[in-house]
Amino acid sequence: MNAIHPPTRAGFRSRLLSLATLLAVSSAPLLQAQSLISSSDFFNPDFTVAPVGGTSNVVVNVTGSSASSSLGAGDVTWTHTATGLVQTRTLGLVNIEAASYASTIGDSLVFGRSLDATVLGTDLFGVIPTLTSDVAGASAAGAWSSTATVSNLNLSQGVLYSVTFDVTVGSDVLNLGLFETANFTLLNGGTPIENVNSDLTLNLLGLLSLGGSPEPVEFQFYAPAGLGDLGFRFETETAANASLLGGLTDSDPQFIMEVSNFSIAPVPEPSSLILATLGVIAILRRRRPCGV
Repeated sequence: MNAIHPPTRAGFRSRLLSLATLLAVSSAPLLQAQSLISSSDFFNPDFTVAPVGGTSNVVVNVTGSSASSSLGAGDVTWTHTATGLVQTRTLGLVNIEAASYASTIGDSLVFGRSLDATVLGTDLFGVIPTLTSDVAGASAAGAWSSTATVSNLNLSQGVLYSVTFDVTVGSDVLNLGLFETANFTLLNGGTPIENVNSDLTLNLLGLLSLGGSPEPVEFQFYAPAGLGDLGFRFETETAANASLLGGLTDSDPQFIMEVSNFSIAPVPEPSSLILATLGVIAILRRRRPCGV
């Protein structure tokens, strides 16, 4: 029978250090501070903004019409702006519009295009399907901008913070060449705040991908002062090329881009991990076997 020897001091210290390191690394995610605002509260309230066509008779008129509106709930106020409209209106009896829209709905921000066909009379000549197809298939540029102004965040000067969110390209986008721009900007009273890479605006184009999978985005910054309010602006523009998009019907809007899973939180400093490791070592040393 082999004799059982108590662990040596060197062996115990080695195992102690390995265990402490493992605990410190595994506990790092737990040290991540909670978001200063929940994602569901951030994307609140639900409302949609889209340009509306005129009342004059037109035949497939592509315009840069724009609409903008603001609405608040709790500590959050959203301002949506959507630009881009295609309209046909005939004899005051048929009105068909394909319009860009920006919407906060559920736990996300959505940019897209919707089709609305209104028939005020009888389609005696059977022209509605043709007109609808002409409007839905017209090549029209689109532009979207939505800014959330959030109050009572209570950021501390000089502290490193991280803004994270997911960006999903809509299933109706057939080619990333559709996007002219896609940006995120963090604002302090309308003035951009630069991130740790000295960027005032984060270019999202290189992060986008087809397939409908969310792509994580992070923007780290040092608070330039004690801040209570911040603005979070999301923007995108698309080319006037209908071939880069899928079909558009009045029952199936075109989904261009979605922003979801928002968070803003302080970033734990490396010293926090060191203190956690030292604390674990101190606890384990008090529990070491007798005589070791």
